[in-house]
Amino acid sequence: MKPLYLAPPVRAHLGSCLRPGGCTLTRRMVDLLSLEPESVVLDAGCGVGATLEILRERGLNTVFGLDLEPEFLRQARQQRLPVAQADLGFLPVAVGTIDVVLAECVWNLTDRKKVLQEFSRVLRQGGSLAITDIYARPGRMGHRSNVGEWPMPCCFSQATDLQSIEGMISAAGFTVCTVEDHTRHLNQTAAEFVFAYGSLHGFWQAVTGDSVLAAAACAAAQYTRPGLFLLIARKN
Repeated sequence: MKPLYLAPPVRAHLGSCLRPGGCTLTRRMVDLLSLEPESVVLDAGCGVGATLEILRERGLNTVFGLDLEPEFLRQARQQRLPVAQADLGFLPVAVGTIDVVLAECVWNLTDRKKVLQEFSRVLRQGGSLAITDIYARPGRMGHRSNVGEWPMPCCFSQATDLQSIEGMISAAGFTVCTVEDHTRHLNQTAAEFVFAYGSLHGFWQAVTGDSVLAAAACAAAQYTRPGLFLLIARKN
């Protein structure tokens, strides 16, 4: 089954940003980074290029994006954005050449430790890593999500608690500088899906085409209690 972000109901409701919080959260992230005009910025998992456009609006010229999806890259190139196809676990980027890496709702879809190693490799010393993604809030009986609970690949499936996330990032050679909770954006997105499809079950059934899979997704969400975080770290 295709990843959640490729499902027509998701693409239709989330627009070009394809993530909870959309461009509002991206602009918050960029504000926190205080980027310089000469900063070299990699948008890892750039999608159709919404963040690259925001960076250019802010006066940054040395920016580029990498993604695996040919259709996303085609749309980005139509907007004359600098993008290329690449696996985030094998970045086609030289050691220590990047000032800032952005990863918006993409890290949980990858081999997270390997991708962190790649981010560390391409960043210069003192460079910044900014991640937005899903995390697992404390739920019933301390339950945490397992990969197999979700009916399709999605940013919820590897969600873990914030303490574990910060530990992974620190172990990869970063110092965590900022962590913010933006779960309200995720809740707003869920509310929009409920309005459009009558219920979360209705949304998941529209995505999967199967009522059993839809029920499984609703159950996983209930026990995981997913939240949305923004994290900025500095390479040691």
